[in-house]
Formats: sequence, structure tokens, C-alpha cells
Amino acid sequence: MKEEVEGIILKETPYSETSKVLQILTKKYGLVSAIAKGASSIKSNLRSLTIPFLYAKFELIYKEGKLSILTGGNIIKLYGEGKSDLKLYAYMSYLCDLSYNVLKENNDKEIFDILKSSLDKLSEKLDYEVIKNIVEFKYLNYLGIEPNFNICHKCHMVKDFYAIDGKIGGFVCHDCFKNERLITPNLLKKMKRFQEVNISEITEIKLTDEEKKLISEFLREYYETFSAVYLNSIKFLDMFKS
Repeated sequence: MKEEVEGIILKETPYSETSKVLQILTKKYGLVSAIAKGASSIKSNLRSLTIPFLYAKFELIYKEGKLSILTGGNIIKLYGEGKSDLKLYAYMSYLCDLSYNVLKENNDKEIFDILKSSLDKLSEKLDYEVIKNIVEFKYLNYLGIEPNFNICHKCHMVKDFYAIDGKIGGFVCHDCFKNERLITPNLLKKMKRFQEVNISEITEIKLTDEEKKLISEFLREYYETFSAVYLNSIKFLDMFKS
């Protein structure tokens, strides 16, 4: 049955000589795989509807658990400025790649709102790295590996926290501290806030460069240690952090 579905294209891959298979994050169904027949052809009416980061209302012949068929649609917005801003494009590539991998583990429709809000904030030129980190924090819940920020991850007691380590999963108290990264009480509050904040309501971001660096390093270690997510797009993103 043909229907109109709001969604964002996460990725597209060639299929045969003229067609494409799209991975679309939809507001109604979560992740949907759809074939766009003949979309690689210059004359195809579907060509403009198969671009990564495109936000549109797609006309689909939806087939649950199978390959749906794209028949048309109306463009709402193209995120990423068509690669004119490579840094922005790199961050959007990473977030779409991350979202796709999370959806393979948990096809929760709430992820649509998280990704759309994050792409909106990146387009508004809010701090790219912080928006990325907030999304990474939120997705840990959908992967079933949300960190416990209420205990020391060495002695498992509730104490005042002194340091943080992504490889052990969280905070370390003063008694257990060895050579982990030191953390201030203020940054502790900010990290907990990352898990709860509504991205669409963010209007400004106030973190020091050192705070952003610590959070980014913690999240990278945490994902590498506790998740099965591996993203090639991280290499592209790293080019803009040197």
C-alpha cells in the first residue's frame, strides 16, 4: 500500500546499474530500507530524492520487514549544505552513520527526533562536537549500555567523584584514583545533563575546550569498550580535530 512517510536518508548504495537502495530513518516506522528504481539515471524523477541527509516526505510502497519501494516525495530540507562545508558534512555523516548502527540494534522511533534535532542544531552552527557528544550519550540508552554515573566504578560505592575513565565505564572516587582523568563537580553535572537534555531546546553551549576534550575522549573509549558499534566515518571526522 502506498503512503507518505516523513524521514531522513541515512545512506544510499548502488543497486544494479540504475537503481539505489536507501536506508531511511522514518518518524512512523523507524529504519526503513527502500529501493529507488532507476534513481541513478539523470532523467529520473527520483534522483533528487536519494541524497544522504535529505529530509523529506517520501511516497513509499511500504513493506514491513522487506524492501519497500520509493515512488516519489516532497523535499523538506537538505542537511549538510551539499558538501560545501566539509566539517559540517563530516559531523552529519558521523551522526547518520551512528544512528544507522544504533537502529540495527534497536529500531526505536524516538531516534528520529534525536537525529533530526541534532542535524537542526548543527545547521544552526551550534558547537558541533558538543551536539555530537549529547547524541552519543543518548544513544547509549538505546544500545542498553547507559553508564551509571552514581557510583565509583572501581569500589562500586556512592562517593564524591574525582576522576573519569571510559574504559572502566564511568567515574572513579578519590580513594580508588590512580591515573585516570580528573573531573570537576561542575563538569560532572554537565555530563549528567547531557543524558537528559532535549536537543531541540538547546540555544547555547558553554563548555571549555578542556571540558569538551575530556567528554569526547571518555565517550570514544566507552563506545570502543562497551559497544559493538564501529564507524568508518570516525576517520573522516578525525581529520577536522587535529
